[in-house]
Amino acid sequence: MIELKTPREIDEMRAAGRFVAATLTELVAASKVGVNLLALDALAAQLIRRAGAMSCYVDYHPSFGAMPFGKMLCTSVNDAALHGLPHDYALKDGDVPSLDFAASVDGWVADSAVTVIVGTP
Repeated sequence: MIELKTPREIDEMRAAGRFVAATLTELVAASKVGVNLLALDALAAQLIRRAGAMSCYVDYHPSFGAMPFGKMLCTSVNDAALHGLPHDYALKDGDVPSLDFAASVDGWVADSAVTVIVGTP
């Protein structure tokens, strides 16, 4: 059965969508040559705290996983598989990272991803 959302519920969802979009916009702007993936994750954590939002990834423990996911972002650089963990890697000229971010705001969840070209395309 599909549950249709009321106009009020749809309006309430907007805050989560806007927050995720604004966060991804800041992360894209910060994705420059020399920036470490862990620094991008720290920026996402700072933005979540400032907004009073909650990460949908931190402490997420899928049944097939050995441990909970411990980061704010999923990151994949170049030809890496999707939904990777941010790690100690500094972005290089020509890298193509994907940044996936999900957050809960007032009980509503938004999830989106972007792909960035770092430096010279």
